[in-house]
Amino acid sequence: MAVLERIRSRAGTIVVVVIGLALLSFVLQDLLSSGRSIFSGSANEVGEINGNSVSGEEFARKLTEAEERYKRNQNAAGVDENTRQQLLNEIWNEYLDEYLFNVELDKAGVQVSEDELFDLVQGDNVDPQVQQIPIFQDSITKQFDRNRVIRFLKTQLSEENDPDGKFRESWAQFENSLMKQRRKNKYYALIKKSIYVPTAFAKRDFVEKNRNAQYRLLVKRYDVVPDSTVKVTDEDFKKYYDEHKHEFEQNDEMRRLEYVVFQVSPTPEDRAELMASMTKLKEQFQTASNDTLFVNANSSENFRVDRVKRGKLNVQIDSAVFSGTPGSVYGPFVDGESVKLAKLRGFKTTSDSVKARHILISTANGLPAEKAVAKADSLKNVIKAGGDFAALASLISEDPGSKSSGGDLGFFTEGTMVPEFNDACFNGNVGDLVVVKTQFGAHLINIQDKTRATSKAEVVFVTRPVEASSKTNEAVFAKANDFAVNSENYEAFKKTSEAQKLFVVKAPSVRPSDRQVNDLAASRELVTWAFNDETEVNAVSKVMEFEGKYVVAALTGVRNKGIPPMEQIKEEMEPMVKREKKADQFEKEMSVAGITSIDALAGKLNIAADTVQTVSFGSFSIPGYGFEPKLVGAIPYAKANVLSKPVRGRMGVYVYVTQSVTEAPPVPTDLSGMKKQLASNSQNRVDMGVYNSLLKKANVEDKRYRFF
Repeated sequence: MAVLERIRSRAGTIVVVVIGLALLSFVLQDLLSSGRSIFSGSANEVGEINGNSVSGEEFARKLTEAEERYKRNQNAAGVDENTRQQLLNEIWNEYLDEYLFNVELDKAGVQVSEDELFDLVQGDNVDPQVQQIPIFQDSITKQFDRNRVIRFLKTQLSEENDPDGKFRESWAQFENSLMKQRRKNKYYALIKKSIYVPTAFAKRDFVEKNRNAQYRLLVKRYDVVPDSTVKVTDEDFKKYYDEHKHEFEQNDEMRRLEYVVFQVSPTPEDRAELMASMTKLKEQFQTASNDTLFVNANSSENFRVDRVKRGKLNVQIDSAVFSGTPGSVYGPFVDGESVKLAKLRGFKTTSDSVKARHILISTANGLPAEKAVAKADSLKNVIKAGGDFAALASLISEDPGSKSSGGDLGFFTEGTMVPEFNDACFNGNVGDLVVVKTQFGAHLINIQDKTRATSKAEVVFVTRPVEASSKTNEAVFAKANDFAVNSENYEAFKKTSEAQKLFVVKAPSVRPSDRQVNDLAASRELVTWAFNDETEVNAVSKVMEFEGKYVVAALTGVRNKGIPPMEQIKEEMEPMVKREKKADQFEKEMSVAGITSIDALAGKLNIAADTVQTVSFGSFSIPGYGFEPKLVGAIPYAKANVLSKPVRGRMGVYVYVTQSVTEAPPVPTDLSGMKKQLASNSQNRVDMGVYNSLLKKANVEDKRYRFF
């Protein structure tokens, strides 16, 4: 019995050990197969800056906080994609500041004091960002008022008015951003102040820009020989790559994609089904007691009464409507990409267009609608008492499109303005002053003139778009899915697309920050797939859906940062290599022994030589040929009347002759203005130049595409 117990005890231990080993093996297999380590957080990185890892979890937390802060500050229910992308960039820039720029600023000893911050917010040199905040501007003149800032800081940020500290938190973050930007600007200013233009440099620049050369040239253009006739070898590619590889250096990774699009479009059956359903709806529309409720419940567009002249309705119903009786329903009929029913409510005599002017009191900055209406009513009383409408509009109106012209909108046709504004104008009389509320705020409208009134039909529409049915959608998806299943790799992708005669779209330069690929709207998912560490070259994606399109893609190439290997850019290089081969041949043809005249060479080559042109060393381009820096640099300093050797340009191979040179006038004694301008030209490149240099030096890895 004791032996049996020992066996049972050991058996239990053995079972536990076996199960434990199995679980450990399972976990290790998962970790090893995914390339992750329990000691490494690299799979959770969104980037690396100057040797510092940027945690994905921390980045996501900051993004959530930023989104909540945005919704609170803007009183918004959500965050749209554009705003989210802006917040992503702002957070990334914060990390750049922390791990890269602040390090350089600390080395340079650049700081911003509390006194400077005071000056930026409420002192003598208020930052433009503060000045542009609406609550710090006069409501009428829109001019910045420093006293409003002081009142805000004393009242709005007090514990009494901000018990939960949300406003104080937001303001502290805003001040912090001001200090960061001020600190950067001081750093850039240090570098800009170090730029010095010597007098000799300014003199040389003056001479180069004012020393003109008269010349003639002839060119044999590369496009006279088709690329298809030029044969190139591996040696040709290697030679070109060795000489030009630095021109292909890139700061970002890139992916090359090919994809097939399966468009979801309504079929004839879908159109017929929609027409049938609208025919059934016609009877209900005819007997509906409340047109507003019926339209809003059954139409893709909200209820609206349109006043339409004869000849302006769809040709299928125009005559019937104008000879019909109120209450009758016409259609269904096709109007563009929609099917409609039209119900005649009656006839009314109105003008085709109205001339009006207005003063807008906007509610976009948080002003309550009732206060905007009250302000418009008070302006109405001022104008009735003799006030100048145009002068008040120029001073007070918040419509930038008409403010400068005294609120004048000119003549506009019915339906041009939003419904409330439209109805007030077309239902009113000339001379009326009308206050109306719209989505933009409160308007004080003055009706100035109307065209001759004509009879119009008042029509209400029920509209439904022609869309693909769920059955059609499923059929297109099934076709796309079959294609994806049969395309297990790129070779199969090519064969299947050729067999099914499908058009393959190429995307040769997809970057990790791209929000979409080519014209595929909202196709960020495809970019993320292409840059996923587990997506290998020649892999084919699953079916992806982008706004009515099903897409299957293949990853055909990867280009890392830096100078890519020759094989990765061979296809891109091919036109350039062929151009070099053409240039080799053209140079031989244009190097004719014994010919010293440009006209003689032109006759020999059967190419017309250009007439006399003028260029200086400071010129940007050659007239008629564009940007050709080799010619611009050579012609002004060539020996007069000596036929040049062939010069390889961007458009072709050139031969020129400098006929004469007009020397620059005497250099001015006062070069201060010129030196200042030259220094300014260099200083304008400092901000971006320093930024790019620091990024390159720090070897920044932006991997946000993994998650966002």
